[in-house]
Amino acid sequence: MVNNAVIQVNGVSKKFCRSLKRSMWYGFRDILRDTAGLRPKSDRLRRKEFWAVDDVSFELRKGETLGLIGPNGAGKTTLLKMLNGIVIPDKGSVKIKGRVGALIQVGAGFHPQLTGRENIYINGAILGMGKREIDKKFDAIVKFGDIGDFLDTPVKFYSSGMFVRLGFAVAIHCEPDVLLVDEVLAVGDVAFRAKCYNKIAELMENCAVVFVSHNMPAIARISARCMVFYKGHSIFHGTTAKAIQHYYELFDEDKMCAQHTAGSGEAKIRRMKFYNKDNKESYKFQYSEPMKISFDVEVQPKYKSFCVSIAFMNQSMELIAQCHSRYNFRLFRNNGELQCIKLTISEILLNPGKYFVNVIVFDSNNQKHLAWYRGIKSFAVEGDFVGSANIQLVGIWESKMVSLQDS
Repeated sequence: MVNNAVIQVNGVSKKFCRSLKRSMWYGFRDILRDTAGLRPKSDRLRRKEFWAVDDVSFELRKGETLGLIGPNGAGKTTLLKMLNGIVIPDKGSVKIKGRVGALIQVGAGFHPQLTGRENIYINGAILGMGKREIDKKFDAIVKFGDIGDFLDTPVKFYSSGMFVRLGFAVAIHCEPDVLLVDEVLAVGDVAFRAKCYNKIAELMENCAVVFVSHNMPAIARISARCMVFYKGHSIFHGTTAKAIQHYYELFDEDKMCAQHTAGSGEAKIRRMKFYNKDNKESYKFQYSEPMKISFDVEVQPKYKSFCVSIAFMNQSMELIAQCHSRYNFRLFRNNGELQCIKLTISEILLNPGKYFVNVIVFDSNNQKHLAWYRGIKSFAVEGDFVGSANIQLVGIWESKMVSLQDS
């Protein structure tokens, strides 16, 4: 059987040294050993060395996309650089069939003193394009990069977003067999990121894509399978949904969202609890399951009424959803005594994952923060999928057979 993989990575490992002086000394010794015909000692760690990537293997074919996720410093970018030939592995092998388009670092391959026009030709040549090919694609590259009047300006004056736009435009127009994309797309604006994701989707049919990101919806949108990296090791390789769940489990929940109280202090919240569909206290819910939230609140008596907002934050502390009593046409009367407030959410339509809860108590005009509790509680939504959107809607689907005459 013919192996049609365009990327073959077998037992790849790469080590680095934490000390610059010692690293230079090791390099000098390795050169001497190589000159003498001796095998470099690359299979074991020396003093101050560590494995940035340790024993990683996978294959990727055209039409497949592999997501690489993990904490900062886990080894993802080092692996990408080995795939691109920038870094040579100490152990194992990397085999790439065809042309590689890479966007690993903002401005990589650009000469700061040269203009955008000149760098298109230089970067294109690095990626294996000849001058005639670049001439033919030049207008399309410029149009996609959208750098406008700055085409003949030295790139040292470009913003990080302009660097990425131009670099990505050149990389995708080299018609790569392998496309390597690191987190650099995060510096682009919303419109450009959308254009990039759409272009990657177009390329995927005839290209293998390795995509590194900390943006889980983007990973879910592009990648059918993922590898989770932790301290240089691939600790999980499988479906994107399960990979993202492994990724979230790597982080210390307490460090990510330490409880914090703000506001005027004229309101207090106590004893917040969550209940499942069986009316039992729980902090794990199945997708689309109902949720009940109960808490006690005490507001100073000078406020005759108040309203409450409950916000749901993801693990990146991004606002995902909100339930606001005022927007639900409900103000709570107040006489200064402790009262219990209950909120029922008929369906949790949040993407499976972990979430934190922020609670704000407002005055009746929704202007003053009487209390603001950040990260007061956390809970998990479970399911066998992770979609590319943070909120997954439940719809009623219907289908019937029709003939051409009906349309």
